[in-house]
Amino acid sequence: MARLDPNTAKFRYTLLLLNCLLTFGSYYCFDMPANLEDYIKDQVIHGFAPGEENTYYNYFYLVYSWTNMLMSLCAGVMVDRLGKEKSMYLFVSFCIIGSAVYALGAAMVDSDPTLRYVVMFIGRFVFGLGGGPITIVQNAFTAIHFNGHELAMAFGCTLTVSRVGSVVNFNLTPSLYNLFKDNVSEQYALAITLAVGSFLTCFSLIAAYNLASMDRYAQETEQGAYKVVKNSSGVEVKKKKMKLSDVKEFPWLFWVLAITISIFYSIIFPFMADSSSFLQEDKFGLNATSASFRASLVYMCSMVVSPFLGAFVDWFGRRTNIAFLGTSLTLPVFLLLADTDYDPLFAMLLLGMSYSVCAAALWPSVQLLVPLHTVGTANGVATSIQMFGIGICNILVGYLRDNTDFVTTMMFFFGLGCATVFTVMTMYCLDFDKKMYLGKRDKKEGEEGGQGMNDPLLAKERESLV
Repeated sequence: MARLDPNTAKFRYTLLLLNCLLTFGSYYCFDMPANLEDYIKDQVIHGFAPGEENTYYNYFYLVYSWTNMLMSLCAGVMVDRLGKEKSMYLFVSFCIIGSAVYALGAAMVDSDPTLRYVVMFIGRFVFGLGGGPITIVQNAFTAIHFNGHELAMAFGCTLTVSRVGSVVNFNLTPSLYNLFKDNVSEQYALAITLAVGSFLTCFSLIAAYNLASMDRYAQETEQGAYKVVKNSSGVEVKKKKMKLSDVKEFPWLFWVLAITISIFYSIIFPFMADSSSFLQEDKFGLNATSASFRASLVYMCSMVVSPFLGAFVDWFGRRTNIAFLGTSLTLPVFLLLADTDYDPLFAMLLLGMSYSVCAAALWPSVQLLVPLHTVGTANGVATSIQMFGIGICNILVGYLRDNTDFVTTMMFFFGLGCATVFTVMTMYCLDFDKKMYLGKRDKKEGEEGGQGMNDPLLAKERESLV
């Protein structure tokens, strides 16, 4: 079978498709507990912790987040030092094993509820070893093959396909549970539904194999993203190797960006973990299926508009301005949910737009602020900070749900929204060299954009000459 030429757009976009499929299964599995929350609490947690179901349920998300926090620090360095391919296979394996163990715990219907919970907890722990780090690998592939002014567009595509997994989960999982309960076994319906998610993660191995094969071919032939670059004197320009000391060189803007990402995603993921239950409040009058559909609108918006927003951000620039708009959109969302009984469909659409806008502006900016040879580590550090914040918020949300009311919990999320608006304003002040401000529209006439020697985003990679 003839291989694609690594120098062509067809090669890069085929590679991008495989890169997108890498996380479809893990994103499907990540929020499966959110759509099975009531069944997990009734069948597992209530048996050993009555009255504290919300707290123990949120521990499933806490262990995922904090495992991600610790593993992401290692994962970023592993991607830069061990290599993308080996790291990718390791993290995909963690996702498959973790999701399978989680389903196994649900299948232990004749065991003590505490033991079932512990097995499921271990499953989420193992899943967390791969769920976040596999995204770091994905980001590294994206940054290498789509640097410059295609970066946010490529990130938007990976986010879209990943969120297809989330949307399919929110709309399919409740129906699957009812199907298995009515036609297979009510006792094992929870376990079989979770096993479907575990099966889907196996497809990531197929994508990983083909992705690694294409990337390896480009490296071996020194074409495409790995094309040998020579300076005006004919001397080959070699890429630098990542050193841990490089972390000290990350600018202040990177650290504030990482904190902004952490706070913003501490709104999105902890809310989505409990969203189906939140939307079944008496004031809204929704059943489980209707609530899951409305919750899925957050990810559905992201799925549809992310590539277009990414391409727009690449062209327009002004990433802090766009992030300010995105974070500000969270504020009316939680005021609507807390103070009105309107159909939450409108609030979910607004939160979906906020998530899409911020995802297009924030995560691709990590690649703009650090040298290319440290992209894996920078993503690992940012992901670790993100997961630390998400883990804390998962604990707080569980506590608030068990000990306060719905309005108090919504105002907690509103407060986090205010905090993100403030940190984005700080980012605006720190962007001294306008790396987050400039877009493709600002390039000088006749200047090449996106790839090659004239790309300012690759300048730091050409400092070390043989």
